[in-house]
Amino acid sequence: MNKSLRWWFALVALIAVAAAVYWYVTRSQAPLPPAPSGPPEASSAAVIRHPLERIAPDAAGAGAAAEDLPPLDASDAAIEGAVVDLLGGEGVTDLVGSGDYIRKIVATVDNLPRSRASARLWPVQPTPGQFTVREDGDRTYLSTGNFQRYSPFVSLATSVDSGKLVALYVRYYPLFQRAYEGLGYPGRYFNDRVIEVIDDLLATPEPQGAIELVLPPQDPSVEIARPWVLYRFSDPALQALPAGQKILVRMGNDNARRVKAMLRELRQQLATAPH
Repeated sequence: MNKSLRWWFALVALIAVAAAVYWYVTRSQAPLPPAPSGPPEASSAAVIRHPLERIAPDAAGAGAAAEDLPPLDASDAAIEGAVVDLLGGEGVTDLVGSGDYIRKIVATVDNLPRSRASARLWPVQPTPGQFTVREDGDRTYLSTGNFQRYSPFVSLATSVDSGKLVALYVRYYPLFQRAYEGLGYPGRYFNDRVIEVIDDLLATPEPQGAIELVLPPQDPSVEIARPWVLYRFSDPALQALPAGQKILVRMGNDNARRVKAMLRELRQQLATAPH
């Protein structure tokens, strides 16, 4: 399992609405990923399923007027200020890092239902502590101590006022949309993708019993500095899950249930069609 799994559930609050995650921005300077392979759907064929105008009809066209928002490339200061106001500011500014927040959030959201979501782009800080396993004879299992590492951050993420979070997302939505189209999706609607990602996360299975891990075959003559990053689920069904669902599994069922409850609440506010 990758140690660089970030304390993701501050992110999930924002992943769900793609808004509040600014507060835990990584200090990585990694470049944004290239546009997805394959041609995007033509603008004329795109159908908006969850228009924000229906969710927040009083929000100036589902977002601040374009002239009231900063350019995407100069939006970091405004986002930081908005998030500090939302969260009260204590300890937040120390966690803000490399900038380009909106693009990183959009890229991370878009990647969660895929097989990989680059940790270099996750806009959150690393989880304290080290990934641990439990040995039982010749078998290796995910240690429940890992679940406890994430519990404080799940509590923090789930404590965010969802109504205020949605309002922040709606206000800055034009910038999220612009960043999404810049990834290679002209004419596609970012809020629709957010709902798709929430639905994918809500479909995460809850494994029963200990989760067995395996290491791929290694050359014994080569010393591996961080072997924990190589662990895989021994269950092929778990190993085949998309990146976002794997993260939820690694956090443990109790944490996952709390996050799913938050995601359902956010989906209810952001979607115009039932799940």
